[in-house]
Amino acid sequence: MSLRVSIRKRLFIGITAAVCISLVGHPTQRTQESTHVVFADAAGAVSLTSGQRVTIQQKAALFPNALSKNSHLTNLKVSYYGAKGEKLRITSVKGELAFIQSDSRGDLWLPTWYVSKEAVQAKEIFPLSLQLRSSGSIYLAPGSVMKWPVSQTGTSLIAVAQWKDWYGVMVAPSKWKEDYRIYRPAIMWVKGKDTTAKKAMPDGLLDGNSEVTTDVVRNLTELLFMKGTPSSYVKKLLGEPQARETSRNQEESSNKPMILGETWRYEQRDAHYTVTFSPSGKLTSSEWTIPATGSFERSYSPGDDYEFTYRFAPVPPQKTIEAGPDWRNQGNLNFTFLLEANEDVLLLKGDDGGYSGMHDNSSLYAIDRSTGKKLWQEDAGFGWYTAVTDKEREHVTMYSAYNPEVKDYAARVRHIRLSDGEVIWEVKPKNEFGLTMTAAADAIILDEALSMNKTKTESVLSVLDQETGKLRWKKTLSGEHRLLNAGSGDPYVLVEQNGQLTAYNPVTGKAAWNVKVGKRIMDDPSQDPYYIGGYRYNPLSPADMTTRWMLLGKEWVLLNTETGAREAVYPAREMERFEVLNERYLLVQRALNGEYFNGATAYESVLYDSLEDKEIWIVRGKAARGAIEGERIYLTLNGIPAAIDIESGSIIWKMGTSSKAGDDLSHLVGSSYGILDSYLLVSLGSDLVVLNKEDGRSLGRLHNVVTGSVDLREVYAKNGALNVTEREVLVGTVNGAFIRYDARALKERLDELL
Repeated sequence: MSLRVSIRKRLFIGITAAVCISLVGHPTQRTQESTHVVFADAAGAVSLTSGQRVTIQQKAALFPNALSKNSHLTNLKVSYYGAKGEKLRITSVKGELAFIQSDSRGDLWLPTWYVSKEAVQAKEIFPLSLQLRSSGSIYLAPGSVMKWPVSQTGTSLIAVAQWKDWYGVMVAPSKWKEDYRIYRPAIMWVKGKDTTAKKAMPDGLLDGNSEVTTDVVRNLTELLFMKGTPSSYVKKLLGEPQARETSRNQEESSNKPMILGETWRYEQRDAHYTVTFSPSGKLTSSEWTIPATGSFERSYSPGDDYEFTYRFAPVPPQKTIEAGPDWRNQGNLNFTFLLEANEDVLLLKGDDGGYSGMHDNSSLYAIDRSTGKKLWQEDAGFGWYTAVTDKEREHVTMYSAYNPEVKDYAARVRHIRLSDGEVIWEVKPKNEFGLTMTAAADAIILDEALSMNKTKTESVLSVLDQETGKLRWKKTLSGEHRLLNAGSGDPYVLVEQNGQLTAYNPVTGKAAWNVKVGKRIMDDPSQDPYYIGGYRYNPLSPADMTTRWMLLGKEWVLLNTETGAREAVYPAREMERFEVLNERYLLVQRALNGEYFNGATAYESVLYDSLEDKEIWIVRGKAARGAIEGERIYLTLNGIPAAIDIESGSIIWKMGTSSKAGDDLSHLVGSSYGILDSYLLVSLGSDLVVLNKEDGRSLGRLHNVVTGSVDLREVYAKNGALNVTEREVLVGTVNGAFIRYDARALKERLDELL
C-alpha cells in the first residue's frame, strides 16, 4: 500500500498535544490509567482516550498481541494492515500501543504514533537497502521507548519509508504461512545515524535479471502495493512482465457491463506473480502462485485484503507460450461454451457464471467461423433455456422461460436461422414453468406439465414440425415418465413410462416399437447437475447416436433406437458412474466407501469392455475425461493428467504433482482433452496447458487464454470449452472471449519448444 503523502491532503486528528486526557488501561483492567505518550524528536505528544475515534495517517501493521521488549520481531504474526485514512475507535491504551476491537478483525494493537500529527510527515521512498550498526536498535516508531536489538533482524534491512532522519524498514516474518493464515511483514523504524551504508535497490525486481530473492520481492509487494497503485509504479519496482493479458471480469455485479483490464504475469522459477489493473491502469488484484509442498490447499488472502491472494499450486506454475490466435471474439458474459457448429457458423452459450447454477444473465449467440465476428445474439436473462439444432445444423430451436426485454417470464419456443439469427417461427406455450424441450428427427418435442403440484404429474406431449412449428400430434402423459431423446439424431420420440420404453413415430405419433424395461432401481445420474459422465458430445463432429447407453430398469443398456434391440448391458449400481469412451469401452468410477457416490473419500476406476463383457483393469483413484487414441487412454486421475495403456492398465505417465495420493483435484480440470498431433491440450486451473503426448511433459500455458471451471456447468465445459480438429482449435474462456487457433500454425509453434 502506498505511503506517499500529498501536502494538500494531509490529515490531522482533532486533538491537541497540549491537553492531557485520562486513558483506559489494558482491557483486562477495570481502572483507568492516565497515559501520555511522548516520542523523542517529535514536536509534541499524542494523548488518547477510551472510545476516541482516530485516523491512521500512514499504513501500519496491526498486531494480534501487545508488543513488549520480549517480543521477537520475526514472529509478530501480522495479518492485517491499517490503511492510511482509515478511521478506528480506540478501546484503551497500553504504553505506546492502542487496543482496538473489531467484529471483523478481532482484537488488534496499533502503535499510537501512526495516528499522531508527526506521522503525517512520513513519506514513502523507493526501496533502499540499509546496512546497520550491530549496536543499533529497531524501534516501534520514531523516537519510541519500545525498541529491540538489531540482532533480532540482522544488520541488512530494506527501508520503504522515511520520517526526518528515521527510516521505516521492512521486518519479514520467519514463518509467513502457518495454520491456514498468511503472515505479513511489519514496519519498524531505525535511526539514520545507526546506518553504515545505503544503496538504492535496483528497478525491475522480477524482470529475470534481478538477484533479489522472490521472498524479498513478495514481502515488498505486501507493503507497497494496494488497490489503486498505478501500473507505472508496479513496472518501476518489478520491471517489464513476461506476459500481458486481458484480465478477468472486474465487475462484480452480473447486471452491469463487463470491465476488462490488463493482467501482468511475472514468471520466476520458484513462483509466479500476476498483477491485475483496471482499464485506467490502477491495481485491482494480485496473486502469488507458489508450488505446494503437501496436500492441496485452497487459496488464501492475508488479513482482509481479499483481492491479494496466494495460491499453492499442486502442479508447477506454467510458463506462458506466446502463440497468436486466428481470431478472438469478445462476448459480454464471463463464460463461453461451444454448443453446435456448421461449416460457417459457431453457436455458443454465454453465461455469467453465477454460483450453484444460478445466473442473472445467459445468452445464445452465433459467430462467423472464419472471422470470429458476432452474427446475432438472443439473451435469456436469469431464466433457463434449451437449444437444439436440426440434422443439417442450419437452424436452432430455442426454448426460453424469461424475456429480459419485457423483464418478465414469457415462455417462447423460437426456430432461428444460424446464419443471420432470423426467427423462422415462434410458439408461446401457456405455462412459463415446467416445460421440457428436445428433438427427434425433424420434430421438436415439448413436454409441458399441466400442474406444478408434485402430486399431480400429468403433462401434455406436443410434437411440432421442426421446419414450420405446426403441431403434428400431442399426447397426454399421466404419472411418472421420462423423455429419453438426445436430439435430432434420434429417429423416434422415446418415452419411458410404467416400466416400458415406447418409440413413437415423430410424424404420425404411432408406436414403432416398445420394450419392457422394468422399474428403475436408481435415479438417472444424468439428472445430477454435477454429473460429467456419459457421452462427450463433439459439436464440430457429432457422433452417430443411433445406438447409445441408457439407464433402463436395473441395467444400463446399449440400445439401438431404430429397432429397440439391446446390444450390450452393464449393471446399474448406485455407487458407480461411467464415461462412454466408445461403443465398446466404458470408463467406470467406483466409490469404495460412504453412503452415496459423491460422498465417498476413496475411489477406484475400471475399464469395462462391453464386447467381452468383462473388466479389463482397475486403477486407484477417480479416472475421468477419458479420450482413446491408439493403444492409450488419456485421462485425469483425481484431476491430474495421465496416460494409461488400454490393454494392461499400466500408467505410462502422470503429470508431476506435489499433492498426496488421496487428494482429489478434479475441480481443477475445466475441459476435456484436445489432441493436436503430438500434443494434449487441457484446461487446468486458470490455464490452457499444453502437454507432450508421449511423456506428459508440460510445455506451458497458452498466452492470453484464461480458463477455469464454473459450478454446475460441468457438462457444457466437458463438451464445449475446448474442441480440436485437424484445422482448428476452439477455446472457451472465463473472461468472455472465444478463441480460434489455426491448428497447423499452433502445432508449428509448439514444435519450436521441443
